[in-house]
Amino acid sequence: MSKKTYSENQAIVEKLWRQYQKDNNPKWLADICLNVPFFDHPEVGEEIAKLLKQTNP
Repeated sequence: MSKKTYSENQAIVEKLWRQYQKDNNPKWLADICLNVPFFDHPEVGEEIAKLLKQTNP
């Protein structure tokens, strides 16, 4: 995961959250987890994303 600015992360989350609100597909939440830094611990986001993708409808 490359380092992004706060505003870049904010824009990504906003876009993916809108997608999630349209269809409630956990894939979008997983994508958010893969794109935010989790305080420099990307493995946290990867694990959450993995769990969310298992619940993908």
